[in-house]
Amino acid sequence: MDCNEIKPDLRVKTTKLNDTEGMLINQKHLAVRRESVTGTVKSYVPGHGGDVWFVQHDNSEEIGAYCYTELELE
Repeated sequence: MDCNEIKPDLRVKTTKLNDTEGMLINQKHLAVRRESVTGTVKSYVPGHGGDVWFVQHDNSEEIGAYCYTELELE
């Protein structure tokens, strides 16, 4: 997915996950990352230039941090 297409409230599905090395994000947002999960984009992760976004998983309180390359439109 193109990083310029991602906006808050966009419905997405996660794809193959990449390495999180270099992501300066609270571990609680990295620990819940999952492949093939649907959710809603909440906001970009500050300090990552719009490349990493917070996604709230459907039917869950979990909010994971995902790179734009790990997301596709639902």
